[in-house]
Amino acid sequence: MDGDYDWQEWQTNYKLLLDQVIPLTSSQRTLIEVSSGWDLKTNLETHLSNLKAVKENYEKGLLISSQSALGSFSLEDVSKLLKRVPAGLRRWTWEEKSRTQGGKPRQWYIENEYHVQNLLYFLLAAVFADIREEEYTRSVGQKKPRVDLEIPSLKLVIEIKFWYRRDRPQKIIGEIAEDTSLYLAEGSPHEQMIAFIWDDSRRTEEHHLLREIKRMNGIFDVVIVSRPGRMPDNTSVINEQDNE
Repeated sequence: MDGDYDWQEWQTNYKLLLDQVIPLTSSQRTLIEVSSGWDLKTNLETHLSNLKAVKENYEKGLLISSQSALGSFSLEDVSKLLKRVPAGLRRWTWEEKSRTQGGKPRQWYIENEYHVQNLLYFLLAAVFADIREEEYTRSVGQKKPRVDLEIPSLKLVIEIKFWYRRDRPQKIIGEIAEDTSLYLAEGSPHEQMIAFIWDDSRRTEEHHLLREIKRMNGIFDVVIVSRPGRMPDNTSVINEQDNE
């Protein structure tokens, strides 16, 4: 292999392979996290030794798939959890005055895609121990896709979109179509995608347009969540101006 790009891709594939083969309960699971801090070129012999050991254990039947470890959960379960986000937001911290003596009122703004990603990670990590965020996946041509959230045991990608008031539905649909072609390309470890859309301006009359995304190949479901009514309309105005 020549060039830093090839080394990076080799390491990405190395981690993807281990992530799919090593069960969540195995002591060898630490190889995935530890390898993130290694310099691949200077530790290639160690990497190859790890692969050999994992291969031998797999052939002996000592490893079960991570799908088996989480076999009680399904894609439908993930979809149901995501659709319950509005119910959970009922208790989202938004104080007009402090509830404790001497304290300050807190208001947890959700102003961009990263805030939504953090919210979903918090929700799903309590259930899916193998959840990953901001992970690079296999290259497609010159593109090096990076998924928002993924659950390897379900071969699932969760793509998050923050629907700003200035954006037309066509923009969101086009972005998800492109993401699907990259994340679910031939040879990808992912097979299905759930699109999670945060509607920052509560355009419920246009939600039916975005639900058409479900007709795309590989889209398991589309979940659209509107910003809570008590959260002011200008929560993302500053953020929008910074991006213009």
